[in-house]
Amino acid sequence: MLPKGNVLHTSLYEVKKFLKTFDMGYEKIHACVNDCCLFRNQFEKLDSCPKCNSSRWKINTRTGEVKKGNPQKVLRYLPIIPRLKRMFRSEDMAKDLRWHFSNKSTDRKMRHPVDSVTWDQMNQKYPSFAAEERKVRLGLSTDGFNPFNMKNVNYSAWPVLLVNYNMPPDKCMKEENIMLTLLIPGPTQPGNNIDVYLEPLIDDLNHLWEKGELTYDAFSHTTFTLKAMLLWTIQDFHAYGNLAGCKVKGKMGCPVCGKHTDSLWLSNCRKHVYMSHRKSLSPTHLYRRKKWKKR
Repeated sequence: MLPKGNVLHTSLYEVKKFLKTFDMGYEKIHACVNDCCLFRNQFEKLDSCPKCNSSRWKINTRTGEVKKGNPQKVLRYLPIIPRLKRMFRSEDMAKDLRWHFSNKSTDRKMRHPVDSVTWDQMNQKYPSFAAEERKVRLGLSTDGFNPFNMKNVNYSAWPVLLVNYNMPPDKCMKEENIMLTLLIPGPTQPGNNIDVYLEPLIDDLNHLWEKGELTYDAFSHTTFTLKAMLLWTIQDFHAYGNLAGCKVKGKMGCPVCGKHTDSLWLSNCRKHVYMSHRKSLSPTHLYRRKKWKKR
């Protein structure tokens, strides 16, 4: 099955040891069971949360025994810096990571995020960043899902993904090019405490923005300082409120209008509605003449 000199590993330990040489592992970071903090940096050696005083370790509910070494909650972080450096180690991929620099649309039609207004605004604001074709632009996406695929189980795990927009449109959204960076455990969603779990990712993004990382480019056979920028985030409306810290419900539920949101409280239904924010189609709009809709 394999060419001569190539053999399959006989144990899972050997496979893990082999993959470790490529820096393809992930970090296990203990977290407070109430989403207060991560046990890293100054909290690394603590046995209880400095905010809510909850135990870091699992506790036997019958005997009350603390199972030291068995954490209650674990965040899994896949570091992005070595993964971005590995991309430039491949000659073909290093070439694809330059695609955005010379393929901007000239007919004012948007075919790729490079044709967007935000991309142009960031280029004008940071011209030194835009001048280097190998600097990476990223988009962050997150949402909750039930990993057990059972509707009767109330469990929500949150993956955090990064999309690399330097690549061509037929490649940047492919499954193998979307990077899973964080896997936030359940059983409950992190809510507004999602910023606690984003700490290791934010630290790496800040490092890539401020200092950069020395990287070898297999396409040009040179070394350069790899830097990256987070362009935007992609999520639904509720996750937008958690990530951006905006209000997405209640009296000021519109993040654009803010305190000028025209809301009305329905006492019987006990909820806010936003009747004055309805928008009507123009009288000549094509949708007004449609007598059917797709199901």
